[in-house]
Amino acid sequence: MVDSGDGRPLSDRASSGLPPSVARVAARMRLSAELLAAILEVEGRSRATLDDMERADALADVLLARRRQRVSSHRPELARTGRGG
Repeated sequence: MVDSGDGRPLSDRASSGLPPSVARVAARMRLSAELLAAILEVEGRSRATLDDMERADALADVLLARRRQRVSSHRPELARTGRGG
């Protein structure tokens, strides 16, 4: 992810103007795509199967849920408003 000077990756700035629910979906899709690419790289393949895509999506879901849980345990005010990630 490329930084253009304000300290945030381009992908974070691009989703900052979106409603929170849309930004969460966008973040999950980006993470899922990155995980799929990593799975293929580790296994030395250039083509993904449906199982690969489903696994990457499930992993993204779990990782983002863990991140939300960490944020809410450290910043309860964000958990109450639903703005923690």
